[in-house]
Amino acid sequence: MKVVIKKTGINGEGIGYIDRLPVFVPGALLGEEVDIRIVERKNRYAIGEVNKIIKKSKDRIQPKCRMQHVCGGCPLMIARYPKQLEYKKDVLRQTLIKYAQVDPKKIKSVIPSENVFGYRNQFKMPVAMNEGRLESGLFMPNSNYFIDIRRCFIHEDALEKMRSMIMEVLNDEGYQGYNHHEKSGIRNLIVRGFDGKYQCTIVTGNDEIEPRTIEKLMKIKGLYSLWQSIHTIKKTPEVFGPKMIFLAGEKLLPLQLEDLQLEISPRSFFQLNTKQAVKLYHTIADCIHGNNELIVEAYSGIGAISLYLKDKAKEIIGIESIKDAVVNANQNAKKNGCEHVSFVCDDAADKLVYISKKRSIDVLVVDPPRSGLDDAMLECILRSKIKQIVYVSCNPATLGKNLAILQSRYDVEKIIPIDMFPHTPHIESVVVLNQTKATNYAKRRNK
Repeated sequence: MKVVIKKTGINGEGIGYIDRLPVFVPGALLGEEVDIRIVERKNRYAIGEVNKIIKKSKDRIQPKCRMQHVCGGCPLMIARYPKQLEYKKDVLRQTLIKYAQVDPKKIKSVIPSENVFGYRNQFKMPVAMNEGRLESGLFMPNSNYFIDIRRCFIHEDALEKMRSMIMEVLNDEGYQGYNHHEKSGIRNLIVRGFDGKYQCTIVTGNDEIEPRTIEKLMKIKGLYSLWQSIHTIKKTPEVFGPKMIFLAGEKLLPLQLEDLQLEISPRSFFQLNTKQAVKLYHTIADCIHGNNELIVEAYSGIGAISLYLKDKAKEIIGIESIKDAVVNANQNAKKNGCEHVSFVCDDAADKLVYISKKRSIDVLVVDPPRSGLDDAMLECILRSKIKQIVYVSCNPATLGKNLAILQSRYDVEKIIPIDMFPHTPHIESVVVLNQTKATNYAKRRNK
C-alpha cells in the first residue's frame, strides 16, 4: 500500500497515516511517498517496511556506510546533514509541545557538529565468533543476530585502527567469543581515546588475560591504558561487569579540553563527541551569570561541566553516584587548581535535599541519563529555593515530561539544541529555567 510520510519519529523513522492509524516506516524521509508492506499492526499504530520509494525526497542521499540499512545506528545517514538538523529540531519541538506545551519560539537553532563523520571518541562493541574468527560488531535492532562491522564511519579513524589492531592480537592469541553456559570468553570490547592515547577494557567471563597477550597489546602504538572487566550476568543492559582489573599502562586516560586537564577512568562518563562537548560546556557557561555564591551540579560525572563553570561561583559542588567518577572529578579539580570545586559520591536527590536545607543554591545544573529526572529529584527541586536550573538533556521525551512538572515553579527561558551525534536521531538540549515571578513574590511575602 502507498503512504505519504508526514512526520519524522523520535527514532529517525518516517511516520505516515493509513485511515488515521500512524504507520512507522524506517528508511523513509519526510515528504516521500512510499509503497510499504505492513510487518506489524497494533491497536494504536503499525510498522511498515519500504518496498519502493515512489516519490523521493530531494534531501535523500546515498549513505556512506554499506551497513547503514541493517545496523540501525545511523538511520538519518540517508539525508543531507542540514536536513538532519531540521528533522531533529522538529522532533524536539513536537515532543516539548506534546508533553509540556512549551512555546516553540523558545527553541533556538541547532548548533551543528563540526565533524559529521569520524566524531566518536569511544565505542562499546560486542564481540562474537564469525566463521572461526573473533569479530567486533553490533547486534541488529531487537534481535540476537550479530553483524560484523568492519568499518564504522562515525568512529574517529584512529579509533577504528586501534580496534582493528586489538582484534588482531586477540585472534592471534586464540581468544573465543563469550559462552553464557561456561561463563568464559570475550563479551565486549570498549575503547576510548583522546589525542593519540587510548584506553581499552576487555569485558570477559571468568577468564584470565594471559601475560603474553597483555604484552602484545601494550606494544600497539597509542595503547595507553589496559583494563579487564569480569561480567557474567546474563540479562543486563550494563556493558561493564562489577569487577574491574587493571592490567597494564596507566590507570587513567588524560584529556586536554582547552585550558582544562582531565583524567578519566574506564567506567566514568564523558561525551562521545569531544569537539561538541566543548561547545556544550561553553553553552552551559554562557547561560549562567557570574557572581553566584553556590552552584550545584547533579550527575556530575568526571566534573567537566563544574570545572568549566569555575569562574561562575564562589563554590561549586558536584554530586555523582559512581564512585570511580567522583574520585576522578576530585583529582581533576585538584589538578586544575580549583579548590572551590568539590565532588561527593551520593544519590543526587538525597544529597540535593541535604544541601538545599542548609544552603541557598543559586544555580542547579542537571545532566541526567536518558531516563531523565526521577520523582524524588523533581520533588526535591520543587520544594527547594533554587533560583535557576540549567537542564542538559539527551532525550526529548523525558525532558518534556520533566518540564511539564517543573513549569509549576519555573519558567522556561530558552532551549538550545546541540547536535552531538550526526546521522543518529539523538539530540542534546540545554534548557534554562528561572523561578516564576509568582514564586519569588510568595517567598518575599513569607519573609
